Amino acid sequence: MHGVRVQGALAEAKEVDWTVVIHIPVDRYEGVPSYESFWDVPVAEVSEMDSVVASRKEYAEGKQTERRYL
Repeated sequence: MHGVRVQGALAEAKEVDWTVVIHIPVDRYEGVPSYESFWDVPVAEVSEMDSVVASRKEYAEGKQTERRYL
């Protein structure tokens, strides 16, 4: 049923000549069945901000402990 609403919203958006935002409320705690993975989004490698440098170091250390499933 929700797919029909999204398709309708997309069809309506194509009919106008300006920017359109389609707001889709979701439950952030609702998971997708059989999807036990995550997005690997790296932190910037080069930065002058101490917080980014620290985050990159933490990211690199965590990356070494990742396990590949493919």
